[in-house]
Amino acid sequence: MKLTSRRKILGTLGTLPLLGMVSCQSSKRNSRNKVDAITGPTLIVESDRKEYARLRTMDLNDPKIVAKQKKMPVGKIGNLSVGRLISGSNLISMNMHTRDLDYVRALAANYNTEERIFMTLKKCEEYGINTIVLKNHNFKRFRLSKYWDQWGGKMQWIADVITTDINKFEKLLAEHLELGASAAYLWGGASDTWYYQKKQDNIIKAFEIMKKYDIPVGICAHRLEPIAFCEKEGLVPDFYMQTLHHDRYWSAHPKANRRFMEMYQKESSDHAKYHDNMFCHNYEETVAFMQDVKVPWIAFKVLAAGAIGAEEGFKLAFTSGADFICVGMFDFQVKQDAELTQKTIAESNNRKRPWIA
Repeated sequence: MKLTSRRKILGTLGTLPLLGMVSCQSSKRNSRNKVDAITGPTLIVESDRKEYARLRTMDLNDPKIVAKQKKMPVGKIGNLSVGRLISGSNLISMNMHTRDLDYVRALAANYNTEERIFMTLKKCEEYGINTIVLKNHNFKRFRLSKYWDQWGGKMQWIADVITTDINKFEKLLAEHLELGASAAYLWGGASDTWYYQKKQDNIIKAFEIMKKYDIPVGICAHRLEPIAFCEKEGLVPDFYMQTLHHDRYWSAHPKANRRFMEMYQKESSDHAKYHDNMFCHNYEETVAFMQDVKVPWIAFKVLAAGAIGAEEGFKLAFTSGADFICVGMFDFQVKQDAELTQKTIAESNNRKRPWIA
């Protein structure tokens, strides 16, 4: 199969935004982070062309592919069968928490073209990664529905409903469901913020709104307190999404300087303070608390946004009690991460928390 240039593809499909365009800018970003559309072919190396053709035409029902998929351990979230490795979407949204490495977003944007994203999704499915977390703006900006319509994709997706306005929550939820989401959860930014602002009732309201729909529903948080609140109030979601990683990496700032809302406030240039660098303040406390939680746990930010190696981060997550992990992946990381998940789970028989799902 001869692959046309990106210019020709765009000419046949109409004007589309570059999949890798930076979708959001934090307050510390400047014009150097803005990425212009790229011209010319996106798949230059012959091996890339062959891989594109292979994935584009891959039949996910092929017995050989199915056998490969079955190597991925699975669990249940509500009525969904979910591979224990879930794909994150930050590498699609260019929200990669790159700390002070300003060039990384531009690099990823130039790499993650439309073709590359579809290749990544298909490769995930090839290795049994059957679920991804997505936002409605991913579809609006990148026309991801083409993956299902034109590539034969079966990937199920969990809606990340991003808003801190409880009055807008249901409308946004409905938009995600209309796009085909199989499950949804309350964004961690909302649960953290509402807890801090003493508006915990909004967490309950959002949960009750989601429960009206026939889907698995979850609560997400970057801090442990919102999860503890849900447990205290007797909420029983189909899953929790809770951050989990240790703090033994160079860019981690001291415990004495950690603040509850630092992720949502202006970042500091002081190395000893928050700078887009930490997402789990106290992992020992998180692990201890989650031991007695009877709800399936999806651990995310398990690599502290790239500061921790995959083998180390996966092992800590699964041995500490996570039932699933959510990890952003480029296409060249998929096979490695899938095989590492299989290996790590097989070696996690001594975990204290039983598998909930």
